[in-house]
Amino acid sequence: MRKSLLVAGAAAAALAMAGCSSGGSGSGSTAGSGKVTLTVVGFEGGGTELASIPEINADFQKKYPDITIDYKYVANGEYDQYNNTRLAAKTDADVLMTNPTRVQQWQKQGYLEDLSSQAWVSQLLPNVAPFGQVNGKTYAFTQQNIPIGLYANLDILKKAGITDVPQTWPDFLAALQKLKDAGQPGLLLANQGGWTSEQLTLALAANLLPDTWGAGYDTGSSSWNPTFTPVFDHIKQLLTNGTVDGKLQNGIEPFNTGNADFAAGKWAFTVMGAWELQNFQQNAKFDFSFNPFPGGDAGSKPNGVTFVGSGWGVNAASKHKDAAEKYVAFMADPANDSRYLAAENSFTTLKDVPSPQMPKAAAYVDAFNAGHSQVSPIEYLHYPTYEQEFWKVGTSLFNDPTQSSSSLLAKLDQTIPKTAA
Repeated sequence: MRKSLLVAGAAAAALAMAGCSSGGSGSGSTAGSGKVTLTVVGFEGGGTELASIPEINADFQKKYPDITIDYKYVANGEYDQYNNTRLAAKTDADVLMTNPTRVQQWQKQGYLEDLSSQAWVSQLLPNVAPFGQVNGKTYAFTQQNIPIGLYANLDILKKAGITDVPQTWPDFLAALQKLKDAGQPGLLLANQGGWTSEQLTLALAANLLPDTWGAGYDTGSSSWNPTFTPVFDHIKQLLTNGTVDGKLQNGIEPFNTGNADFAAGKWAFTVMGAWELQNFQQNAKFDFSFNPFPGGDAGSKPNGVTFVGSGWGVNAASKHKDAAEKYVAFMADPANDSRYLAAENSFTTLKDVPSPQMPKAAAYVDAFNAGHSQVSPIEYLHYPTYEQEFWKVGTSLFNDPTQSSSSLLAKLDQTIPKTAA
């Protein structure tokens, strides 16, 4: 979610390099020894996104001493280029970290093994199970369901006389005005590239639209226009009432500059994912909380929106499918899954695993446990570049909020076609 899905062509040099890599072709086993080297590739487990994967891998090898894990971390921005040529050459890893978009693409290309018979499949929560499925069959263990919402600098709020994080849209607008009147910074919507406009839209949609919209889009029963009109009208309120400068926000990069500025105490609010909790806990010198976005009418309770992210699939070309299935099942084991979820600040995707406690996000955890959240509706869409198409419209809206909501939404209906799974 933090970076766009990059689908690269198979350049000759990349293909040559792919032919040299170990992976699904089975080059890692030791002849006659019964030992297996299982190659695993993921966009977490290295760099700044360890997600407890190195420790889980070490424990897997203790349980299965005849299986050696060869784990390759590839940053998300390079992940598709790294894998696609290798998958085509049948030399990619035995186990692949996936996400919903990659499950759709790779399964259609015949690259993923059917895992429907695995024991963990019956434990998947009904609202997240479809994101690892194609045509009713399961091709990936969906492990991550991360909340996206409103971070609040409680110290700045107190300076403006605001004692509680707003729970409704009218209260939120009033808080922003109160911050402005008190000379305090307000809402950061760092939107360079368009990602944050998408998250704001989806957070509002969780409060204003029925949760059937996403599942109905590709079947033809849902559309952007006019359903999302109240959402865009809310955003236009923010951008025209003098509390948020959309053009300024379009110039702020979200993941480095924006997060650093919030951690430095320069803003009262920001919209971001729970993956930043550790960063803010380590670097912020102020009290803060993480909350479902207050997008509903007066008297309502805020509904959160979650992003279904990483999971695990087995390469259909792997010669070590039994070991690969053991690895995926190990990740789905409650003890290991709990470690991963805690490291990622992610809600559970399994019936037999509770969500981790997140003290700074207590309000969000309570909302999730009470059923006041929904999976990001846009994730149900199967058109590969749906996010990029939205980012163009979101950036345009931030640049000029006087535009017609219906015209902008009609453009989304035109540029994001309805695509069957």
